[in-house]
Amino acid sequence: MELTYINADGRSITLKQSRPYFITKIDGTGNIRQTVNTFKAPDQDGAFYISSTLDMRNIILEGTVVADTPDEAFTRRQRFLQIFSPKLNGTLIYRERQIACVVEEAGFTVSTRQRIPNFFVSLLCPSPFFETLDEVREELASWIPLFEFELEIPESGMEFGMRQPSQIITVDNIGDVSCGCEIVFQALGTVTNPELLNIDTGEYIRLLTTMNAGDELRVYTHFAGKRVVSINGSVVTNAFSLLDTNSVFFQLSAGINTLRYDASVNMELLEVSIYYRPQFLGV
Repeated sequence: MELTYINADGRSITLKQSRPYFITKIDGTGNIRQTVNTFKAPDQDGAFYISSTLDMRNIILEGTVVADTPDEAFTRRQRFLQIFSPKLNGTLIYRERQIACVVEEAGFTVSTRQRIPNFFVSLLCPSPFFETLDEVREELASWIPLFEFELEIPESGMEFGMRQPSQIITVDNIGDVSCGCEIVFQALGTVTNPELLNIDTGEYIRLLTTMNAGDELRVYTHFAGKRVVSINGSVVTNAFSLLDTNSVFFQLSAGINTLRYDASVNMELLEVSIYYRPQFLGV
């Protein structure tokens, strides 16, 4: 049993079953509560089910600080409280998964053993889902390199790259629930009205604009984080006004998603990438 907590300042602490921060209990990583919304009519037996939503996750950590002297224990207690500061958000990493959280309570219980005080931490996770440590990247439209070193070019010439032959790609979301994603459109030349279609649902994202070589547009479909931006070098500009009014900020369903990219003009000069983090109900 081992976990790492990293606060917003970048300071981290690792709790495991060894010195100096010996963890004895972690609770709340495998179970999650939900709120069920129902409607009951007069004289009705039972009720109508309307919807259900997951509550925030509460993770409890308990353990012991192991030190050789009371002074060393005091120093380790100070570091512990500085990192688990309730004034800073943080990220908990456990079993190759991560979850954003905030410290609800962190402290030490009264103990007569000054060299081995016991600690207690309560973490609240506004989003109850664990995520993968790294983003998953899927290329829908890109160039495939065809050369490698050592490089020898024959007299007849050679191809340095090949365009992906298909407009359609399947994206396997290995998570337990749907998740938002970042869609990146990059233009290699003049491209008009780039779009990405979810074939399974019929939902699409279309941007009504003409892109020139080097232009980049990014669409974020995450819940409470939906936006469209234009990237020009280091300059980021709000481009929400380019969005087609019938566009939908679709989510990637758990399992296989079938996507297709397109453009009104010069589709072959468009590169499309998707970035996402699968989400899990527990670890």
